[in-house]
Amino acid sequence: MEKLELIVDQIEEDTRRLEAGEHVSGPSAQEYRNRVAGSAPFAGRVVTGVRNVERILEQADPAIHHGQGMTCVWRAATAACRKAKLTLGLPGADAPDEAECRSTCANLAYTDRDIAELQRELVLLQADAADPLAPQPRRDRAAAQAAQHLTIIERHQECATDDKRGLA
Repeated sequence: MEKLELIVDQIEEDTRRLEAGEHVSGPSAQEYRNRVAGSAPFAGRVVTGVRNVERILEQADPAIHHGQGMTCVWRAATAACRKAKLTLGLPGADAPDEAECRSTCANLAYTDRDIAELQRELVLLQADAADPLAPQPRRDRAAAQAAQHLTIIERHQECATDDKRGLA
C-alpha cells in the first residue's frame, strides 16, 4: 500500500510541475513527459487484498524513479545499471540501482528539481576541488565530478525554450 501511495503522490506532483512549466532534459526527457501524461489520475479504490494492490500497482506505476539529482525513466533494455550487473554475472534488477547509475544511461532525465540539487552539489564539489588542505586525489575527484555536474546543468539550461518546455 505504501508503494502505491508513493506512486500516486509522485504522479500527481510530476503532473502538477509539468503543467506549471517544469523543464525536463536528458535522453529520456520525452519518455518522462509521455509517461507522466499517460498516467491517469488515481480515482481511488477500495483495496481488500494483496493481489488487488499488485494489480493496481501494475496499472498505475509509470516506472519513473526520482533519485538524487536525476530521474530514471526505467526501461530494462537500456538501463546501464542493469547492464553493469549482468556484465558482472549478477542478476539484472527490475528497477534502477542508483549505486550503479552511469551518467551515460539512456534512461536518464533531468527535471528542474534535479538541476537545483546538482547546483547545490556543484558548490560543494568546487569547494572540495579548491581545498588546498585536501589530498590531491580527493581534489581531482571533486573537480571531475564538478565538471560532470556543470555539463549536465549547462545542457539543461541550453535546451530550455522560452516556454521552459525544451527537450534535450
